[in-house]
Amino acid sequence: MLQSGMKKLNYLFIILSSASLLLYGGEMTQRSFEATLKKCEAEDNGAACAKLYYYFISSKRAYLADLQLDKQKALYYAKKACVLNDRDGCVTAGMTLYYGDQHAGIARDKESGRGLLKKACELGQDDVCTFFLNPNF
Repeated sequence: MLQSGMKKLNYLFIILSSASLLLYGGEMTQRSFEATLKKCEAEDNGAACAKLYYYFISSKRAYLADLQLDKQKALYYAKKACVLNDRDGCVTAGMTLYYGDQHAGIARDKESGRGLLKKACELGQDDVCTFFLNPNF
């Protein structure tokens, strides 16, 4: 039962990530990256911070000058987005921490991951609520 729930949750994460890449990854230009970075850092814009997560993990980042794959930075911006009450940021940061990524040096932290997923649920991310509220999660 637990194994089945984990597989479903993993599929959900893949679907959410793919949908977000379609939404956020459409225009990955140097200008749009710099504007998004400015909004996140100067204006404390949660949606902009969540978008930065995808800039650092998307294969489209190759179109941007000197932007490298950086899952640590991506996690930083997702967590910042969550602090600013962006539910997408909470989902991506929560799932990243819940599963961890040994290749990127991100330790698995189920407790922190669950906390961020709970916040995403509280912010209205209903599909996360279905899995998060499951006691087998």
